[in-house]
Amino acid sequence: MPQWAQVVKLAFATWLGVLAWSIPAVAYVRTTTEVSGVPVQWNERCVVVTIDQRGSKDLSLDEVAQVMARAAANWTRRTSQCGGLALSTQPARQILDVAPDGLPTVVFRNIEWRRPGKAPHDPSAIGLTTVMYVNTPGQPGDGTILDADIELNNVNYTFTTSAATMPRAGTALADLENTLTHELGHVQGLAHTCWDHVTQKAPLDDKGNPIPDCNGTVPDTVLATTMYPYASMPGETSKRNLADDDVDGVCKVYAPLTLSCHPEIQGGCAVASPSPSRRRWPVSFVVVIAASALALRARRRRRSC
Repeated sequence: MPQWAQVVKLAFATWLGVLAWSIPAVAYVRTTTEVSGVPVQWNERCVVVTIDQRGSKDLSLDEVAQVMARAAANWTRRTSQCGGLALSTQPARQILDVAPDGLPTVVFRNIEWRRPGKAPHDPSAIGLTTVMYVNTPGQPGDGTILDADIELNNVNYTFTTSAATMPRAGTALADLENTLTHELGHVQGLAHTCWDHVTQKAPLDDKGNPIPDCNGTVPDTVLATTMYPYASMPGETSKRNLADDDVDGVCKVYAPLTLSCHPEIQGGCAVASPSPSRRRWPVSFVVVIAASALALRARRRRRSC
């Protein structure tokens, strides 16, 4: 082969490589059931999230309600255009906790970073979302989300709405809107965009490809997602801004479905008339899963280009 042809071939191959890296990744990751591996999802359009009345030691209930509304709006501003979930919030009305009660709730752990009577959570975790879903492998309704509750670590973190806030002694700063925007992705059925080793093997994205290892080289397109599981610095705010992959994870799942919103009952959404897809499921069919936590971790690796 002439030398000039080899140069042209090499240049063309290099151009293809640059082009491949310059095209944004279009992939999202969904939470799946433990037994059948079916992606979980709501079977109604309307999802209302409320606040445990005990609130936070750092912010008033009114401040928390305002931030939670902004976090939900970070999603709905993008997903409402495609017919995604109608995600909304409401102020605190009663004392609530993590439970399969059909009331998606935000609970601040102010005294101990654990559920009452349970083992402590990872102290590095800023927030933790627990999704409750139907677990009936091979049966209709398998993977239907029934409830999703968010716990926030107010023991090891000081929650704030401003980077100018000084953290309490012995704690790190966490932006509440940043944290809630991430956790509300879990509420809608999304999982982390890199493998955090909570599962035995790397989950697959919507294209069927294993997602990158969080401990390895993670592409910029993944680092930029709201569903990336780590905060890069105390008080991080970047997760307030959804990446296209985050939006696709809601739009491409829920937009094709014929779902309805119904009048609110006890802070949730109710169905006007029962149907096979919306029947009530016995608690024995419910599996509780931690859709994993948002954590603060120093980035020790270079961002890939």
